[in-house]
Amino acid sequence: MSDSKLPHLSVVVTCFNCPDYVGDAIRSVARQSFRDFECVIVDDASTDHSAAVVQQTLDELADSRFRLIRLEKNVGQTGATRRGLAETKAPFVCFLDSDDLWNEDFLERHLAAHLNESYAVGFTACNARLIDGQGALIAGGVYWFGKDRAVADRGVLAPIDPARVPELDPQSESAKWARQISYRLYTRRLVHWVWVSTSSMMFRRSLIDLVFPSDDEVFRLHMDFYIVVMAQMVAGSLLIDEPLYAYRLHGLNGAADNPVLGGRLHLSARNWGSTHARMLDRMLDAMIEQRARFVISLGEKQYSRMLLRMRAARANPLIGWVFILRSWLI
Repeated sequence: MSDSKLPHLSVVVTCFNCPDYVGDAIRSVARQSFRDFECVIVDDASTDHSAAVVQQTLDELADSRFRLIRLEKNVGQTGATRRGLAETKAPFVCFLDSDDLWNEDFLERHLAAHLNESYAVGFTACNARLIDGQGALIAGGVYWFGKDRAVADRGVLAPIDPARVPELDPQSESAKWARQISYRLYTRRLVHWVWVSTSSMMFRRSLIDLVFPSDDEVFRLHMDFYIVVMAQMVAGSLLIDEPLYAYRLHGLNGAADNPVLGGRLHLSARNWGSTHARMLDRMLDAMIEQRARFVISLGEKQYSRMLLRMRAARANPLIGWVFILRSWLI
């Protein structure tokens, strides 16, 4: 069907006190090779001049696809994203943090991955370059992307593919990597993290509508963990091994506040144990309270399997394996 019409895309950018970077983030959306999208920027009641920077950027672009929504009250990451979603309607949606940058082919590559002929996944995710506050490269990729992090950290003499080492051009002060076109279907229904951030992803809107959290206060900052784990449990993902965006580490990130030292990458100095446990409890509560919605969308068997896997993640290892075994028997 070569004459099929490609879908419209939605982009939601949320911003809170990020005047130094939000303009560049918006311009990275405007440069996309795929042009049929709408972009809503939600300023979450910034207390500095972030909203003015956004408005100035939009005035410079003079592009009707972009619009700004200014919230009078700060509602956090989830609430701001919810407002942006309410203003959009495309069948695929992406979320860009106000300090990150997309490559020009980000939307094009993700949409192409979604439209593969093999498997309709719930979301796609790519690897990331790491940059500092001035936009300088500090790492070519995130080593755990698409891997069991514990296994990746045990490598002693792991070979490095020469194709993954860039050619440097000192004259233009740039780095050029060989293009990697590698896709991996990821269907494991376990609670762990193999992705980078929601800035690296494109979701089916129908999936986001199902798994988006109902509580803005509990998830003021860590919405990504909630929606990604839930989305993976429901529908699986497709991993694009090539970095298609830049994740910025500038020292004031809400979560990733550690410097890159080399070796194992601890992006955050925080203890995430209690945060993850609280989120998993909320996921379980949502699945139980909204059982009818999930069963309609997933069917009774898949819903029961998902519920058991989530309970396994909150139990001690022995009881957890009992839940896992029970899920296999359904």
